[in-house]
Amino acid sequence: MPQAIVNVTVWDGQRTIAPGFVLWEGNRIMDVGRADTVRFASSVRLISGDGGWLIPGLIDLHVHVDEVITPSLFLQFGVTSVRDMGSSPKVIQQWRTRWQRGEPVPYVYWTGRNIDTGKPSWWEAVAVKKPADVPGLLEHMRKLGADGFKLYVNSDRATAEAVIDYARWRGMPVTAHHETIPSSELMRLGISGIEHAHCLLHELLTERPRIDEKRQSGYLRVFAGFERLSPDTAQARRLLELAYATGIVWTPTLCLYDLPPWWRRKKPARIAVPEAWRKEWSKPYWDFISTRGWTQEDRRRAEKSIYVFRMFVRRAHEFGVLIGAGTDTPAPGVLPGAALHHELRLLNTSGLSNEEALRSATIVAGRALSQGTIGVLQPGARADFLLLAANPLNDLSNLQRIRKVWVNGKPVPTASK
Repeated sequence: MPQAIVNVTVWDGQRTIAPGFVLWEGNRIMDVGRADTVRFASSVRLISGDGGWLIPGLIDLHVHVDEVITPSLFLQFGVTSVRDMGSSPKVIQQWRTRWQRGEPVPYVYWTGRNIDTGKPSWWEAVAVKKPADVPGLLEHMRKLGADGFKLYVNSDRATAEAVIDYARWRGMPVTAHHETIPSSELMRLGISGIEHAHCLLHELLTERPRIDEKRQSGYLRVFAGFERLSPDTAQARRLLELAYATGIVWTPTLCLYDLPPWWRRKKPARIAVPEAWRKEWSKPYWDFISTRGWTQEDRRRAEKSIYVFRMFVRRAHEFGVLIGAGTDTPAPGVLPGAALHHELRLLNTSGLSNEEALRSATIVAGRALSQGTIGVLQPGARADFLLLAANPLNDLSNLQRIRKVWVNGKPVPTASK
């Protein structure tokens, strides 16, 4: 039976429609428009939005689902789709099966296993020995359900070029978490995106300070040296101009850089952290992303680097670079679903307007995934949307005032925010 939400203001990803409606049948949107210019057939089930706001479901572009212990939190915070960055195909299939059954999990887009050269740099990464091996590896991942690919820290230039070339032939996006190949070189090769603030900017460092990882956690490496950078140098401007010209989506994951143990506070980032997650993040496994062994000077430099990252986001946005919203969930303090709201606030304070920040988690995120059917409310799009109590374009905190969430055309239970 076709259904329509009326008595709402619709924000479709680009424009505001009031009074608006969204009509869908099954899991696909059939029509979107002004409610005062249409008459619905008697077969359409009408649902009143009671004067609320209807927006596309939110998308988190950087998640590791194999480490998420509470998937339903995503939907409670209006995140209806996530992009996984390297989990095993078995885990991805489990999540997708649950989604198909209508269980409270978001849809997972998968970048396959992280791709290295020589040897894997992380437990879920895979490595190729020579570029000729790349087509077979990527085709295998594609058949397992990959929607795109991700270059990882140990991949060399030849591997990167082979991955990007094959993905372009297949019409699939490639993103990168890389700190050795210059990001400008990756962009010239045709990469689709860059993950993390420090990964875009590392080529601007004249030298990378040495980190004694026996004394300090490796987390300090994502800050070291960046405190000296400025977005106003000629080299920085050329980098951002290239990012704009090549049309990449930069996902800076600003919430990743909030220094631990900030999440130990009673209600960090305006979110109550469940006790299960406090216990999880206290496990030794997460020591690689801790401030263990840091000096006061280390912390001061890291705080300055955080400021620099946000200034680069501001300047990149001014250059017209596409900014995507991703969180690196579930790093310590990066709570599933809730972290995306925090990321949008950080993007907002880094120069994006409320609406531009919201686009980073909707229409821009859909572009990063090469998916035109999510992140928007338009005919043919998947019926993922949120009914909010108030206007998020006036105040981003209204994104947490969720009345109802629809996933794949069906309402799902959520806790009121």
